[in-house]
Amino acid sequence: MAVIAAVFFLPACGGSDGSDGAPGADGTPGSQTIFLNQIGRFEHTDGTPANWDESAAEIVAFDPGSNRIFVVNANDNTIDIIDASDPTMPLDAGTLDLTNGGAFTDVGGPNSVAVANGIAAVAVENDDKQMTGWVYFFTAATGAFIDRKDAGALPDMVTFAPGGNVVLSANEGEPNDDYSVDPEGSVTYIDISGGIAGATPVQIGFTAFNAQAATLRAAGVRLFGNFGRTQLAVAGFTDTDPATLTITAHGMSVGEWFTLSSSTGDPIPYRVGAVISVDQIELTDEFDGDSDVNGGGTLTVYRHDGDSSVAQDVEPEYIAVSGDGNTAYVTLQENNALAVIDLTTQAAVAILPLGTKDHSIPGNEIDGSDRDGPGESRAVGIKPQPVHGLFMPDTIVSYVVNGNTYLITANEGDGREYEAFVEEIRFKDAPVDPNVTNDVTVFDEDAQLGRLLTSNTFDTDQDGDLDQLYSFGARSFSVWDAAGNLLADSGSQFAVITAQRYGVDFNNDNDETDADSRSDAKGCEPEAAIVGQIGESFYAFIGLERMGGIMVYDVTQPENPQFVLYTNNRDVNVQGEDFGDPNGDYGPEGFAFVSAEDSPTGKPLLIVGSEVSGTTTIYEIDQVPAATALRAPVPTLDQVNTVR
Repeated sequence: MAVIAAVFFLPACGGSDGSDGAPGADGTPGSQTIFLNQIGRFEHTDGTPANWDESAAEIVAFDPGSNRIFVVNANDNTIDIIDASDPTMPLDAGTLDLTNGGAFTDVGGPNSVAVANGIAAVAVENDDKQMTGWVYFFTAATGAFIDRKDAGALPDMVTFAPGGNVVLSANEGEPNDDYSVDPEGSVTYIDISGGIAGATPVQIGFTAFNAQAATLRAAGVRLFGNFGRTQLAVAGFTDTDPATLTITAHGMSVGEWFTLSSSTGDPIPYRVGAVISVDQIELTDEFDGDSDVNGGGTLTVYRHDGDSSVAQDVEPEYIAVSGDGNTAYVTLQENNALAVIDLTTQAAVAILPLGTKDHSIPGNEIDGSDRDGPGESRAVGIKPQPVHGLFMPDTIVSYVVNGNTYLITANEGDGREYEAFVEEIRFKDAPVDPNVTNDVTVFDEDAQLGRLLTSNTFDTDQDGDLDQLYSFGARSFSVWDAAGNLLADSGSQFAVITAQRYGVDFNNDNDETDADSRSDAKGCEPEAAIVGQIGESFYAFIGLERMGGIMVYDVTQPENPQFVLYTNNRDVNVQGEDFGDPNGDYGPEGFAFVSAEDSPTGKPLLIVGSEVSGTTTIYEIDQVPAATALRAPVPTLDQVNTVR
């Protein structure tokens, strides 16, 4: 298994809306480096194509008392248990019963699991996702059910605060598909220091911020929920170029965005090109083939005129807790923001915008097209582009250096897509306001940024053209201080490193081999993250959801991370839905770090859950002196930019 290793500085990248904080306190410089050696692997499926890409292994947690690994298996709606007493031969040890012997009939699926002090906590959604979910508690060593406590709607992540006496759940509160119901996002606080049975959950909401919507938007927080939207029935259409829709008393205007939902196709966003009459509109283009308007189903127009409250619109995704246990930091991915929770008062005290990343700055370059060679050929085309990336992190983790808490985020960049609201469009499908750029042609051409995904919400004055040149995700990991100030970012390094390894096969997808296919979306999509201390050094492990593999950085000096290695066991030559790569891991979703003290081998471990391949893989971490480690030079853009 090839490993690329290098050490170099990371520039702190600043966007027009972001803010760079003061330098953090230096940690002890790394005196050693590490390597990951795969020693064990467990398949949660039978290895057939029917179970490929079915989320059979997602979030993972480890109990050092029993040497058991707990894995979210969304395919079977279970928590699988793996006996890792011998990590080289992980064994099936059963499942956790989420129905409590059939007593619970309202259970949906599990989304997250965490372990502390011999207790396993599981975030479980309601069968009706918009209703109250739960945090379940089990004895880790036996799998015995203890109790379940109410959480908010769609609990998506669960964690223990330091010490293991407080459990926190991030409750996304996602709307239903037609946006007729939009629950409030929340964080659940459960103090189990006096026992689980008598613990009373506290639901921490965001209603106090409802009156601050305008201020938050002005600061850069994305608030764009479509609750209360107008729904219109389509009486007829013409499948022409441009297409038309017949809608009685539609009340729509030129330039307005809406989502056309089909009972036999995908929901697609469109724009009004002309108002023909009070009962008919003309679009700016023909129908997208995915709309399937000729499939014989029902067409419905959902206008983008709803207005979710701040509390409804925020969707808590992931939680990190400060070293002293007093503060929780919650990623609000779709909102491109970070919520701050005071755990001493159990209240949300701030919503911080994360700003943007300027991809025109050297060191922040992107490949923004999956068609950036001659004609429609694929290429590595990493270069400065006149667009800003929204960080929109998924995972957030914390660590403490010299008494200071630092935060690390994996900047994935998921947008919203529902039957009643789809925001993602390509730049070439909407005109760019000429007042915001010197060259609009860059956003029309496939080989430049025409195919890059953006959002129709960036038409801020609702006149039909884009007023903000933003894309989804920063294609990186970032280090922040406890005040939410950006200290460092990996810039374009994930793209450059994977391009050096794979050439044009970089930015691949995770369920098939399709070279360069994610360049026009969010690139490699960093999602999973964890930090572990080994010796005197701290290491960040970042999982690339699409390209696959694990990036490792020494983050002992938070403002100056150093790249250590990239490892990936996928084979881009044979992988695909035919399960042609049975030994490869695809779609890393969750990480668990096991210290040497807690490890059954006496060495640190990294445990990885991969949702596409449905596998849990165990890596043993070996240390070598930094002075004797093999170092590869950092590739330049000229070295990696190639045309297929």
